[in-house]
Amino acid sequence: MVRLLFALILGFPVLWAGVQGQVSDGVRGLAGVRVYPDRPPRVRPTTLPPVAITDAEGRFSLDLASSDTVVAVEKSGWTRDLVPVAELGQPVRLRPAPAFRRERVLVARLDFPDQPPLRSDAELRAILFSRQPGAASAANYFYEISKGSLELEEGVLLHLDDREPPRPRDDGQRSALVKGVLGRIRDLKLGPLDRVDNATGALRPDGKPDHLWVIPPGPPRSVTTDPTHLTAINFLMPLPWDPTVQWPVVFFTDETPLGFIVHEALHGMGEHRVDDFYLDCDHPLTAGHWDIMDVGQFRGWDREHRDAFPWQEDTGVSPSQPMGWTRARLWYRGRFGATVKTLTVHRYWQGWLDPLARAPGAKPQRVVVPDPRGGGAFWEFNVRRPLGFDRGRTGDRWGPGFEGLVVARVKPALLGKGDSRGPVRVLDAHPGTAEPPRPRYPCGRWELDDAAFNRGPGETARGQDGPLSWEVLETDPGGRMKVRIRLREALSVKGKVQ
Repeated sequence: MVRLLFALILGFPVLWAGVQGQVSDGVRGLAGVRVYPDRPPRVRPTTLPPVAITDAEGRFSLDLASSDTVVAVEKSGWTRDLVPVAELGQPVRLRPAPAFRRERVLVARLDFPDQPPLRSDAELRAILFSRQPGAASAANYFYEISKGSLELEEGVLLHLDDREPPRPRDDGQRSALVKGVLGRIRDLKLGPLDRVDNATGALRPDGKPDHLWVIPPGPPRSVTTDPTHLTAINFLMPLPWDPTVQWPVVFFTDETPLGFIVHEALHGMGEHRVDDFYLDCDHPLTAGHWDIMDVGQFRGWDREHRDAFPWQEDTGVSPSQPMGWTRARLWYRGRFGATVKTLTVHRYWQGWLDPLARAPGAKPQRVVVPDPRGGGAFWEFNVRRPLGFDRGRTGDRWGPGFEGLVVARVKPALLGKGDSRGPVRVLDAHPGTAEPPRPRYPCGRWELDDAAFNRGPGETARGQDGPLSWEVLETDPGGRMKVRIRLREALSVKGKVQ
């Protein structure tokens, strides 16, 4: 350790040879656990992180670079964790993953005679289903944000020829393309493609594919802004042969970045219970990049090149994790609520908050304070750190406000089914800060990039919103934050906290 500290002080690169640790189930060592450094996820990573597998006693040894401060610890069927290297002196305890499931995706690729695909099947499979450590993929994203409870897998990949695609192609043609796919797969036997009730997330078949993703060739209009390109969207589509039944269908072109894919897929998991948080361009102050359902889908936008693909490598490669409310209450109507430890406070609380991205432990990760002014509104406190997919940054922005305590006021009554009304407002710790010149989000929605409260130079440790006030008191080496919360007046709370 002394050698490491001197090397860091002098600026020398260093390799931690043979960092050792143990993973247990709380009683004995846990074998077959995968351990690897948590690094920024990339599409088609060229350098693979080192991986260790625990032995029969749950022990492992792993070489880490000096920049590696956190390791991912995962085993199928067990809760995934992101553990600071500084805490590896004690055994890492894993618990069985709550609501664990494997869900398979039916992928329908549309082949147009006048437009070649931009991605091969192998390339598309990589961004959708890769479970390689360090890969930016939909499967890795959902495994991470469910903390090991959801393993997304390829089910069937179909190629459907469309010899007379609509011309010119624009967003108005998307529903017709989807209806054409539904008609052609009407007699497909779903079998293992239907394991989950799409509306509730319960583990029971509902006569619908758990995930149906329709993918035509072409650039993503969300990036190019070209009206002849197609925008990613999630439909609740009435079946052509039975309009009383709706299937959730995710539609996106084959060069669509990861952020847009997982954003739309979350709409489908619960049939639009997971709402959009953003509003129109005149009202950008919503959840900002702090949630995948707002402009967190753009996170990882490293450069701007709307005139030429590929876009997947540097646009939306590291979409934000969901805030606690999205993950614990909305996604599949709360099926993954046990992955976020929640504490409800009505008047006063002082204590430690664990980072939201970690496995639930003894300390809360989500503190909820009901708003005494009524209407079912509440405040939510989360600690956000650059862990996993939350490592993504826009324009390499770091510094004050980009991690720490994030406070949001939530009004569940503003949830809308396909019609965003902005139910979340993140409270800005650094209002009025300058926007970076490039790259630009659509509509300039990034005023909330640096909204986190923290201690230290350039940081803001205190905040207030109406009758509520809070203060960051302390931070420990594991990224936890000690927080004091006060509600000025103790009134009866009307409405139910979500």
